[in-house]
Amino acid sequence: MSVIKHVVAEHVTILVSMTKWFIYSALVGTIIGISTTVFLKLLGWSTNQVQMAPHHLLFLPVMLLMTQWLVSRFAPDAKGHGTEKVIEAVHSRKGKIALAVVPVKLLGTVLTLAGGGSAGKEGPCAQIGLGWLRLWLIF
Repeated sequence: MSVIKHVVAEHVTILVSMTKWFIYSALVGTIIGISTTVFLKLLGWSTNQVQMAPHHLLFLPVMLLMTQWLVSRFAPDAKGHGTEKVIEAVHSRKGKIALAVVPVKLLGTVLTLAGGGSAGKEGPCAQIGLGWLRLWLIF
């Protein structure tokens, strides 16, 4: 009888642990999905706004200077490719990334792409997701 109780207790423990991690992953996925959606919607809206302006290509140098100032002033960790920074943070800093990276990376990428600059969307999405994940894990 004792063996059966032990096996049942072990299975219940595994089920509780799996349920906990399922709920955590669903919450994290939802938070990151919403923040990425907001980023992509903001990017689409801003790109349309800039492209409707006459001589919109003249915005590129201004937007790039604004992005450079924003990143260097408020979040130097947001420099470079987002995917590489996320991998570096996971391997070197236990997945920790500065909280300022989230809004700076979002705004900097939107400014760059809306102005006509060349940048990807995936890296910033990864950095934004990791930043939100860190914020969520603090609480």
